[in-house]
Amino acid sequence: MADHSGPGHPVPVPEGIDSFPLDTGIVLVWLGLAVLYLAAGRGAVLRGRSGWPVRRTAAWLAGTGLGFVSTGPLARAAVDSFTAHTVVHLVLGMLVPLLLVLGAPATLFLRAVPASVGRRYSRLARTAPLRIGTHPVVATLLSTIPLALLYRDGAALGLAHHPVLGPLLHLHLLVSGVLFTYAVVGVDPNPHRAPAWLRGSAIVVGIAVHSVVSKHLSSLAGQGAVPPDAEQAAHLMYYGGDAVHVMLLVAFCAQVYRAAGRRLGPAARGAGAPLPGSAG
Repeated sequence: MADHSGPGHPVPVPEGIDSFPLDTGIVLVWLGLAVLYLAAGRGAVLRGRSGWPVRRTAAWLAGTGLGFVSTGPLARAAVDSFTAHTVVHLVLGMLVPLLLVLGAPATLFLRAVPASVGRRYSRLARTAPLRIGTHPVVATLLSTIPLALLYRDGAALGLAHHPVLGPLLHLHLLVSGVLFTYAVVGVDPNPHRAPAWLRGSAIVVGIAVHSVVSKHLSSLAGQGAVPPDAEQAAHLMYYGGDAVHVMLLVAFCAQVYRAAGRRLGPAARGAGAPLPGSAG
């Protein structure tokens, strides 16, 4: 059993685990998601439903492309570098979920399949587990509590370096990030979408928790089992997280703005506007 009991490696790492099959599987999953999305787009065109926004395809392909950070050189560097681990955390847990959600995969799927399949999907979307998991409060708890526990000190960071637990941690970051992002700025059909004030509050709580955890981690730099580059990693987590949160807020505000415009309607929007050709 390998000795990784130093700072940031408190969890014993078993020897003899070949990472090649796991890395290959991860690559195939991300490639498969990209191919399935493109195939769904082609299927929608064949069904006469063209006009899919290029920005959604670009968002999905960018998200699947960035998903490769969970394997390869950066993932290997994250074994010994807390800063590299933080990059993986930000990309896989925040940026990739935002891009995947903005790709609107469920909407594209519904355009590509027959109506009977679409009705079955709609029934699935209304089931209690999905309704609960995509509620902003639940999604925020799933995203923030593990984050606070993982970075409360250096002890739990060994999970990120374990050949089995590390990939599971990455999977949790991705899934919880997708649930949270879908809950607050999801563009796919959601029969139980929460009101804007609740979704906005969830974003504010997520930003606050991320900032507190980053500052707490920075304050622990140089203590106990905390890795020596913890302060640098904490700064990256703080400012990198802010950058993704800005993108999240832009998407949220744009949705609220468009929804407000739809509620007003053309007649209401034009009620206070000057008539064409009138002075003043």
